[in-house]
Amino acid sequence: MKSLLIAGAISGAAAFAGAVPASASVFDLSFSGTGISGLLVLDLGGGSSPYTAVAIDSGSYIDIGGTTYAITGLTTYAGDDQRAFFPAGLHGFVDFAGISASFGSGDSLNLFGGYSPTGYGVLLKSQNTEGNPFVGPYYQVTVTDAPPRDPTPVPELSTWAMLGLGFAGLAFVAAGRRKTPIAALG
Repeated sequence: MKSLLIAGAISGAAAFAGAVPASASVFDLSFSGTGISGLLVLDLGGGSSPYTAVAIDSGSYIDIGGTTYAITGLTTYAGDDQRAFFPAGLHGFVDFAGISASFGSGDSLNLFGGYSPTGYGVLLKSQNTEGNPFVGPYYQVTVTDAPPRDPTPVPELSTWAMLGLGFAGLAFVAAGRRKTPIAALG
């Protein structure tokens, strides 16, 4: 019976071992201005504010003049540092260096904060190759946010492997127990 309890405990621990999400949270930044709008779904590196975006999640897009493009990933453009703040910091939800992402066929955007929590801009590499709002054009936008959220925890492959090992342990313990013949009971 003791072996059965130990195997059950191992199986239960295995069920929860890999259920912790790989990243701490996801942060949605929606922006809009004249002729431009979009959504950055940022996969954050964890910890506390300021967060560092480590990836762009599906559902991210940019709409420029009625043409919508899927945002495909983070990139280095316009001196970005990929930092997001929640609650809003001195420059808003992103700092002046901003967050850069790629879209379309080789284009990039940079969503940057201004000198106040409400002043934001978007640079497009196709329109401002230097990535400098003081030298080239940019779009003035407003940003709305959603608080960071935990992504839906999905068990990783290691979780399923540990769960299988736990059940195999239970089967091994159960099979190893001696069975009393029915004739001996009477």
